[in-house]
Amino acid sequence: MKYFSIDYRSPPSGMGQIIDNQQPKMIGDKYNFILVDYGTDDCDSPYYIETKFFHSEQAEQEGWAGPVYPEIIQYLRDQGVTHVNDGELKYEYDGANDKGFFTIDRWAEIMLGFTG
Repeated sequence: MKYFSIDYRSPPSGMGQIIDNQQPKMIGDKYNFILVDYGTDDCDSPYYIETKFFHSEQAEQEGWAGPVYPEIIQYLRDQGVTHVNDGELKYEYDGANDKGFFTIDRWAEIMLGFTG
């Protein structure tokens, strides 16, 4: 399964990582994940094989990804992501399994509801 794992920790963890559990976890000394982040400090992380950054002064000022959620969700879909693991949102909304995985469609519905 290819999924997006929301990361609520501080940088350099970014907003989250795209993980394909059919692929090796590491390539050399880097995580074989795509780091997804947003804001105005768009630099590549040395810990991941790739970084996808969504530049947004508005998101930086507001302190959340809301202004770029449509672009992030489309990018996740384009990457073949089918599920989103959100360990906090699972307590607030229905639709997640017992491990906190939402379908990408359900997660998008929730997140775009915040911005609508």
